[in-house]
Amino acid sequence: MYLVIGAGLAGLNAALTLQDAGMPVTVIDGSDRAGGRVATDVIDGFVLDRGFQLINLNYPEIKRLAVADELDFRIAPRTVGISSGTQRIAIGDPRQAPLSVFSKKTGALTEKASFIRYLATKPSPDEDVETHLLRCGTGGLYKSVLRPFLQGVFLTEPSQVSAIIGRELIGSFISGKSGIPADGVGVFSQTLANRILDLRLNTQVEEIRGNRVITNQGEFVATKIVLATDLTTAAQLLGANQVAPLIRATTWYHVVENAPENKAELILDAENRGPVVNSIVISKLSERYAPAGQNLISSTTIAHASESEVRRHLALMWGSSTENWRLLAKYEINSALPLFEPGKVLPKSSKFNEMIYLAGDYRSGPSQNGALASGRLAAKELLFDQGL
Repeated sequence: MYLVIGAGLAGLNAALTLQDAGMPVTVIDGSDRAGGRVATDVIDGFVLDRGFQLINLNYPEIKRLAVADELDFRIAPRTVGISSGTQRIAIGDPRQAPLSVFSKKTGALTEKASFIRYLATKPSPDEDVETHLLRCGTGGLYKSVLRPFLQGVFLTEPSQVSAIIGRELIGSFISGKSGIPADGVGVFSQTLANRILDLRLNTQVEEIRGNRVITNQGEFVATKIVLATDLTTAAQLLGANQVAPLIRATTWYHVVENAPENKAELILDAENRGPVVNSIVISKLSERYAPAGQNLISSTTIAHASESEVRRHLALMWGSSTENWRLLAKYEINSALPLFEPGKVLPKSSKFNEMIYLAGDYRSGPSQNGALASGRLAAKELLFDQGL
């Protein structure tokens, strides 16, 4: 029996890769549901993702899984709203916002042309995203649009992130097809989990001793193990003394009767007037996120902030009073993403020792595609070592 520890995206894809090769696979996870961080709750009829997330159907790993037709997918607008003073300017795909390219409030025309050229450049290994973009001549566009947008993507300042990783993710957004399943992002991970033949939840790993895995549900004896947990759990089980940096974020869900916007456009603040990095009326993207007559707004912060600070900033961003907005839920995610700092070298092998192979987004890239790819590659390397 091949054992996969962790039923997040990395573990699910590792298990599916082994299954497709005809191997007997058991997946165990300490949670009561599969999906790891790609999960959804339902509270009082509202659909709440555990952190604002979009799924990009053009990610190579998602295309490989051929899962799109099972998701009842709602595609997000290819524009974002830039809040500047009392105005909001749409910028993005010129087919949807043809005049946005000429707005000086979102950067000069030459800077927008420089961004197009940036997409064909190759960053230096020790360069960060901010340095690379500014070196390419994006200037005011970076300050008013790219920086606030990328804060929401990386959940940290772009100056902290490897330009190589950043260039890859930015390119995927430009060519992507992003959105959400109508009933929440958890549908995506559950759809993958439904393909697993032997999935055991509420099974907490306590110790790994060679090929024996001790859990609260008994002992498993494995032929090989794919350890596909989060970075902190993996370090604990393997006895590692140091853990790479992890990024935290908080998602705030507010309920309003009258939405400040009738579109599902992501709103950013060009002037950095508070702690919110982005906000969206998520129920305009999928009406199932809120009961009839109600609207659900999802907002993200990456620095510590009180609700009063968040409300004040949202009022500025939306140009609307937030006095009557009701806070429905607040998700504090302490390990939202791994931090890929400039100069970080990705591991070439998933093999930890003769028994254990490692998988997780901390090994490949801070994205759903990174997590899925790491699981598939770990399983492929295991099969290769087995001569299969």
